[in-house]
Amino acid sequence: MGEDWSRWLDEAPAEGESASRPTRTRAPVVRLRRGKRAESGVEAVEPAQRPILVVGGCGGAGTTTTVLGIAGELALGGNPTVAVDSTAAGSDLALRGADEHLYPISLQSWLYGRGNDEPAPLKECMSQASSGVGLLWRDAAPLRRRATYLTVARAIYDAGFTGVYDGGSPIAGRQLRPLLDDSDVALVLAIPARADAANRLRVTLEWLDDQFGDSADGQGSGIVGDTTIVVSHQQPGGESRVADHLRSHLSGWVRDIREIPYDPHLARGELVRHTSLAAETRRAYARLLAGVAS
Repeated sequence: MGEDWSRWLDEAPAEGESASRPTRTRAPVVRLRRGKRAESGVEAVEPAQRPILVVGGCGGAGTTTTVLGIAGELALGGNPTVAVDSTAAGSDLALRGADEHLYPISLQSWLYGRGNDEPAPLKECMSQASSGVGLLWRDAAPLRRRATYLTVARAIYDAGFTGVYDGGSPIAGRQLRPLLDDSDVALVLAIPARADAANRLRVTLEWLDDQFGDSADGQGSGIVGDTTIVVSHQQPGGESRVADHLRSHLSGWVRDIREIPYDPHLARGELVRHTSLAAETRRAYARLLAGVAS
């Protein structure tokens, strides 16, 4: 990569390419800030896991299934977890994930449920997955009264839940900026296992560095150094050459690079039941979660 971290994908990965470039030491990682509720004098159990934002490096990146996979592993591990539709106008998150009960209350209705800008009780407003994950779907109406997704994240945190946010794409969506600007929130950047998607990552990482990087720390640090890249295999028989190519160019510049294998249950594009996923798929989500949580 030389002196410029962004010069890493001038060529698409080729068959048989080896990861011959030396690996740099790991980039500095933004540390989690705690104690928000302690400062307000409210005693409550803090979520054990930092919130996670999943965003696609391009369309069709598998952000929704990645959110459901991460959230499912969190919930089955005993962590109160809610998957949140954080797209600009609403996605199919709840339709894909609420295999137990789809509740007719939107994120906006929950957020303003008590009036006076106070959210309603979260447990009473979530759709439910059989894995134990709660889901908040949103409609196309904008958030009111200058609320942002940081407002949403704080309310979920105060309720004692870990939020896993489905940001969809593009990453430059206005609604995602408050979450991207908060170092409490771990960033997962998902792409399909295709060479063109890997090449388009360059623009995304450069944008992140330009918008949220700290010039005092140098290129490739800050939010880029705390980003986990997920390569999602959406066709059977997929090889790891795209992920290997990214590892050879980005190791030490991003937090981690993980792969999610092809899974026929996910490929159907229908309701996702976490326990119906292949064992290797669940292990991949567990490894991804462990890396984000470390």
